[in-house]
Parts: sequence; C-alpha cells; structure tokens
Amino acid sequence: MKKVFSVFGVIVLICLGLWGIRQANLSLPLEEKETRLLMGTYVTVTVLGPQEAALKALNLAFKRMQEIDVKFNPVNPQSPVYTFNRSNEPISDPEIISLVKRALEISRESGGAFDITVAPLSELWGFYASAQRVPGNREIKECLRNVGYQHLLFKDKKLNKDNPKVKIDFGGIAKGYALVEAARVLKNSGVTSALIDLGGDVYVLGKKGAKPWKVGIKNPRGEGILGYIQVQDQSVSSSGDYERFFMAQGKRYHHIFNPATGYPTEGVAGVTIVHADPVLAQAWAKIPFVLGPQEGMRALDKIQGLQAVMVTSSGELVYSEHKLKINQ
Repeated sequence: MKKVFSVFGVIVLICLGLWGIRQANLSLPLEEKETRLLMGTYVTVTVLGPQEAALKALNLAFKRMQEIDVKFNPVNPQSPVYTFNRSNEPISDPEIISLVKRALEISRESGGAFDITVAPLSELWGFYASAQRVPGNREIKECLRNVGYQHLLFKDKKLNKDNPKVKIDFGGIAKGYALVEAARVLKNSGVTSALIDLGGDVYVLGKKGAKPWKVGIKNPRGEGILGYIQVQDQSVSSSGDYERFFMAQGKRYHHIFNPATGYPTEGVAGVTIVHADPVLAQAWAKIPFVLGPQEGMRALDKIQGLQAVMVTSSGELVYSEHKLKINQ
C-alpha cells in the first residue's frame, strides 16, 4: 500500500504542477506580432490582447504607417514631397505642412543643428545612391547654398521655397510621426499594451503584462547591446553613425550632416533618447551629433521629461541630467 500511495502521490503532484503551469500561461496576455518592410526599414508591431482584436488593430496600424511612408517619401513620385523637390510645386497637404512646422520649430530651438533641408548634401555624398564618395570642398561649398531651413516659406497656407534647388527630407523626423500615428490607431482600437519598433525608433504602449516593456540599447561599436531599459507609454529613439556609413582612407563618413559645414559630424557615435513624444525624441536624437558631446547634452537637459545616454566616438558614456537607468 505504501508503494501505491507513493506512486499516486507523485501523479497528483505532477498533475498539480501541470495545472499550475497551465494557469500561469493563461495569466499571460496573448501576443500577436508581425514584421513588414516600411520606410526603408523593418517595422515590427507587437500587440497584446485577444487574437481577433489584436490582429485587426495591428493591420490598421500598419496601414496608417504605409500611408505616411508614401506621403513623406522624397523618392516616391506619389508623394507631394517628391514634386516639391523636383518641380518646385508648393505643398498644400495639411499633414505635411504640420510636420514641417514642427521640424522648423526644432530647427530654431537647436540653432539650426536639426534641418530637413540637408537632402542636397545626402545626394552629394551618395547616400541616395548605391555608391558613396567624399566630395571636394568646392562641391560642398556650392551645395551649402541650397541648404538651410530659412529657405522654407509659407504662403497662402502652402509650403514654398525661395530657392528652386532646396530639397527636403523627413528622414530625421517622419519615423517619430509614424510612431505617434500608429500608437493613436492602436489606442483607438482598444489596445492597451503594445510595442512598435520602427527600425530602432520604438514606442511602447502600456505594460507587458504586469511589468514595463524592455527595450535594448545598441552598442554603436559592437554587435551586442549596452543594456536594456524598462519603459511604458514612452518612446525610445536611437541614432548612430553606424546606421548608414562608408569608410574612405580609414575614416568613417556617415549620414548625419552638420548643416553648417556640409560634412558628416564627428565626436558622437550614438545617442538614445527616452521621451513621451516620439517626434521630439527622433529629431533631438540627431542634434548632439552636430552640437558635439558637451553642448549637445546641455541642449538635451533643457527639455522637460527627457532622458538620454550618449556614446562618444572614444567610447565614453555620457548621461543626461535625469539619468537613464540601463540594466545589464
């Protein structure tokens, strides 16, 4: 009898263990996740909730981001930005105008360090083509005549320019706007927990179950991450000289330009910003590259609710006044 009872007891314990595992799994929210190619990068949306509702919300979020991808794309003939850049046709679309005004506001606040008119420089250095090159000083000087946010003007509720060679590129701000809109769509669909990863620019809605979401911070000079941060209802935006670059005679040339000199910036390798506003986070993540490590972090410290970590070209970690907690 003792042996029978012992075996029976083991079976009961196993059943109780399996029941406990099943109950634990039932307590975890269902997760729907999908990745698509948008805005020149891979976009992953993760939604927690009932499957049918989550899938519907997820598809609506992707649809909205697709609309933004077309509208703000300077190389898409369907975009008003394309015709503005090539045929000088004024832009009347209120959504584009609204984001341009936001970009110009950030340009003024940063003393011109952020500028959506650097498109001619990107073209000159070959970042719109498959082959990059280092242009000559005379070419850069000539190109700078067509760069400057002051060339953008508003007349009769339309965006105009005072120089036909001026071109705009929303690469430094459009992903932040897409995150805003995708999050809005998810919220309107009843989603309370989600993560949108738009090629390194992330927005987190709510918590993942009972805990905040975890977002990794890339090491700009390595394959791994510096660590991870825990966030909820915030955006995490990272910029780095590792995203788009080429090497020439042992020197790194990347896609973040100083609008004043026409050359890629030096001194900063990566910046990660945490803020409730994805548009602000994405745009300001570029600014310390132009201003340099010290002045750049001082500028970030003036923005309420912002946390940041910077990696200098020498590998030094510089934190904002409101220090960002990085977990290992």
